[in-house]
Parts: sequence; structure tokens; C-alpha cells
Amino acid sequence: MDGRRERLKELFLDIKDCNDCGLCNTKTRFVFGSGNASAELLFIGEAPGKNEDLQGLPFVGRAGQILDDLLASIGLHRGQVFITNVLKCRPPKNRDPRPEEVEACKGHLFEQISIIGPKVICTLGKHSTQLILNTKKGISGLRGRVYRTEERVVLPINHPAAALYNPHKLDVLKKDFERIKTFLDKEETEKERPVKDMGQGPRQLGLF
Repeated sequence: MDGRRERLKELFLDIKDCNDCGLCNTKTRFVFGSGNASAELLFIGEAPGKNEDLQGLPFVGRAGQILDDLLASIGLHRGQVFITNVLKCRPPKNRDPRPEEVEACKGHLFEQISIIGPKVICTLGKHSTQLILNTKKGISGLRGRVYRTEERVVLPINHPAAALYNPHKLDVLKKDFERIKTFLDKEETEKERPVKDMGQGPRQLGLF
């Protein structure tokens, strides 16, 4: 063992009672994330929803079932990946994260990334994509592209919840997951391919 699981446990214990923003007063449970501490693939969503808030686990509602199905379509399951969110506490009524909440919580996410050391980061939707790529562009302009700085690949995709309201988005998600599998299976080959770069965004965050 390389100690990553224990380091994640220590981080959880350090931050589970975080009160850096007002969400600590309205949440039911702190949602740290779950999965393999040595995962090569890390998924980052926006924030816990109602079911996540009640159970303390990420992506356990209908969108979570879609994510499970998409993972299964490329031969993976939750125990092989790590899933977390930008925010660890649910915003009231599932509203969008506020800038000050993201600012207060992003350090926890960056520490998770540092400990896990994934080869591929898959950002789910607008808020996680904008944070990780340090951009204000919308997900529609970023999805389908590949970003890389040094060791890590970042693949922005639509949030699985989008497929609940637009069946076409499910087909798009399936194609994106096929791409994820390509990067996991053929990492060395993919490193030699030209990719689109956001410039200094990821480097400015100190993640890579």
C-alpha cells in the first residue's frame, strides 16, 4: 500500500466539520466523495443533491444510476474510480454554487486530487470544468475537447443529470465515456497526440 487511502481518511477527518462557508449550517451530511484512493480516473461534479446530502455519498440519485450505467458500459464500476464534487455540502434547494462557496471549498478538492494522483480527471458539467480549467467558458464550448498539462488529462463532459431531461445527451455521454476508456487503455499513445490546451489555467491552480 502506498498510503493514499490513509491520507484520504486523514483529510476527511480534518475537514468533515468545516465551517468555512454558510453551507455547514444547512447541510445534513458532509459529502467527501468515495471510491478508490489510487484511482486512475477521477470524476468531479458540482455539489451534493438531496439524496447525497441524506446519505453522505456522491451521485446516489437518478443521475448516479446513469453514471453507474455509463461506467459499466466501459467495463468499470465505482470501486475502480473516485467520485467527488467541488462543494462538499449541499446548497439549499440545489441552487448553483456561489463564488465564495467554491473559493472556500476548492482547497479540499485540490488536496484530494493531490493525494489520489489520477491520470484522467473527468469534470461533470459547468462548475467543476470552469474551476479545474480556470476558465469562464461554458461547458458547451469545452465538452468534447481534451486538455492536458504534464501528467494529467482533463476531459470535460456534460453532467449525467442532463440526460434526465434530454435523452440526446445520453448518447453524447456514451461517446464521451468511450473516449475516457481510450485514454485509460492507451495512455502512452495518447500522450503523443496533439491536444487542445487552455493555456496557463490548470498550471495556475497548481494541480499539475
